[in-house]
Amino acid sequence: MRPVALLTDFGLTDHYVGVLHAVLEKHAPGVSRIDLGHLIPPGDVWEASFQIRCAWPFLPAGCVVTAVVDPGVGTGRRVLAAALGKRFLIAPDNGLAACLGPGSEVVALDWKKLGIAEPSRTFHGRDIFAPAAARLALGRELRELGERVDPDLLVACPLPEPEPLTSGYSATVLSVDRFGNLPTNLPADSVGAGSTAAWSAETPARRVHVYGDGDPGEVVLIEGSAGLLELAVNGGSAAKATGLKRGDTVRVTNLDEGDD
Repeated sequence: MRPVALLTDFGLTDHYVGVLHAVLEKHAPGVSRIDLGHLIPPGDVWEASFQIRCAWPFLPAGCVVTAVVDPGVGTGRRVLAAALGKRFLIAPDNGLAACLGPGSEVVALDWKKLGIAEPSRTFHGRDIFAPAAARLALGRELRELGERVDPDLLVACPLPEPEPLTSGYSATVLSVDRFGNLPTNLPADSVGAGSTAAWSAETPARRVHVYGDGDPGEVVLIEGSAGLLELAVNGGSAAKATGLKRGDTVRVTNLDEGDD
């Protein structure tokens, strides 16, 4: 049976997450479930897209990622299921379904094809997403769950791409994690090991290998766990030290070790 991974903005104080688990167990008894997180800020498609991108490479083959960050619930927006490599993504067509690029096959979920009762207008996570995830977990084919849609016509993901410059990139801060680290959208292997990052500060951040290479209070540039360059402070918060926030840009100058 394929495992199911859940990412939502439901929080941990209400019944919503527990009900998702209950519906999955009802329709696919014994299915393995992974909680990627349930504290996405309400309706924050940007943050949800970033979290899925970070987690995706580490999920098991066949995993059915079910992402319910859906401020348009009950409207005409589509709920999509996509095949991407050896995994699946179920998400609303609000930018989240496109966060990993176009799938090899995408369908708009149809509650009639799913063989379920007509969904409510306020809890599609329970009434559409979870039943669809359970059916994929049991080995059903995408074409059995809805009508095919053109993968290139999905609502675009809100995450920006880095912009090339003459000697580097303009990188965008994608998130602020609970440690105050500032991951950007620039893959670490895009620039040399001696590269620096500059913003409004007088002194640019130097590239280091581990957090402990930074001096006390120093903002440094490091490869984060998702392979993206991030600003960090050893034992402190880069967000507080820099004043940068999500959506702000930094200039990463491309230098190799030993360059002047």
